[in-house]
Amino acid sequence: MRRDTGSWFGGAKTADWLFPLTHWNWKVALMTAVLRGLACTAALRHMEVHARNHFGVVEAAFVLATCGAFSALQQQSLSSRSEILAWFSCVVVVPLTSLGCDAALHFWLDGRQTRQLGIPALVFTVLSATFHWHMIRNGVLLVGDESHSLSTDLKRIPRLTTTYFATPVLWMWKLASAMIAKGEALVAIGAGD
Repeated sequence: MRRDTGSWFGGAKTADWLFPLTHWNWKVALMTAVLRGLACTAALRHMEVHARNHFGVVEAAFVLATCGAFSALQQQSLSSRSEILAWFSCVVVVPLTSLGCDAALHFWLDGRQTRQLGIPALVFTVLSATFHWHMIRNGVLLVGDESHSLSTDLKRIPRLTTTYFATPVLWMWKLASAMIAKGEALVAIGAGD
């Protein structure tokens, strides 16, 4: 994702530090705002309706305002030369920074009432970040030169959701099969002694 910096203005317009603005990801911002607003409202179902709806609206508005830039940073991490650094940036650094900003805003607006969302929000954030990593690594939910239409992305999401959940299961199956095969080989070697 290196960009040509032919002129100062052209270089400034496409500089790496401007990537969150030039590649603000409206697709992820819209989808995440709706999903997280609804999830927070559902998670706080034991609270009074006004407080629950206030929290959901604040969540949706914050995510809509910031998620596009954070998602652009995640997309920008794909250009990293190190796969581990790209994954760490996309799945840990950017999402936890976003969650920290989100938590600070809720604490400021809603006070201690929302403290119980801490661990579930952290788990959900990391899981959704790994899912987002899987999507963008496969060319879905990107903006800019590498992007497709939202309808094309939405059509690809079910298949990628399946591979997201199937990949760890297949990996564990292969690992278990290899361990069983190795155990059988050791038993056979031991029987031959």
